[in-house]
Amino acid sequence: MKILEKIKGTKLAFRCLREGNELLSAQNTEAKDFDDKFIIESKDLKWSFPIVARAIKKGQRKLVVYEPQEAQVFCGIQGDYINREYCEKNNIKVTPFPTQGGALVVNKGDLMFIYIRPLKGEFEFLNFIKPRIVQYLANHVGRENVTTPNNDIEVYGKKISGTSTATKVGAAMESIFISGVNNKDNLAAIGHKGKAREVTGLTDIGVDVQEFRKFVIEQTQRAADIRKKSREEGKGCKR
Repeated sequence: MKILEKIKGTKLAFRCLREGNELLSAQNTEAKDFDDKFIIESKDLKWSFPIVARAIKKGQRKLVVYEPQEAQVFCGIQGDYINREYCEKNNIKVTPFPTQGGALVVNKGDLMFIYIRPLKGEFEFLNFIKPRIVQYLANHVGRENVTTPNNDIEVYGKKISGTSTATKVGAAMESIFISGVNNKDNLAAIGHKGKAREVTGLTDIGVDVQEFRKFVIEQTQRAADIRKKSREEGKGCKR
């Protein structure tokens, strides 16, 4: 089974890279044009795949900020329980995603932050940003109403965020998904086998999605600047 999943994942990866390169080419650009950028803002996740692949190859750190423009389901290697009939009927795009795991339903107004880093080391993004997100939400609803079961963040007992990690050759990806809007209807897209449960969104608790997005980007950029400065000072000491 693991061998079959690996083969399936490899095929998906090549397909996503090909389609991503086609999207970049349509904009008269290519992945190498983003070598000097730490923050990659994307409204189409496939568009960022070649940039991520290049960052992994070169051992770079990148933060991909993804904002869905429509309802869709990202289908991982184990996400074979998609309710495709429901998706077709409700114009929900099903997008293959070359990672382990099942399916993720996203809507316009949601946010996803994907951090790519060299494999060596701890989960520097999630360990840094998750406590700050918890505090940010707590400032709006009270700390007693924000909990962190397993890899998720819940507000008033409803899921608002989930995290995931993945390792590739020589690199790691750390992701955090934030529900900006609450669209329970689209959870039917992952069928009866999906682990769907009661959810909420940023707008439900009075949090502005774009302000929250700005907060996460600024915090992550600040941490990256500190890391870069520390590295440069370390090199200076060795001279």
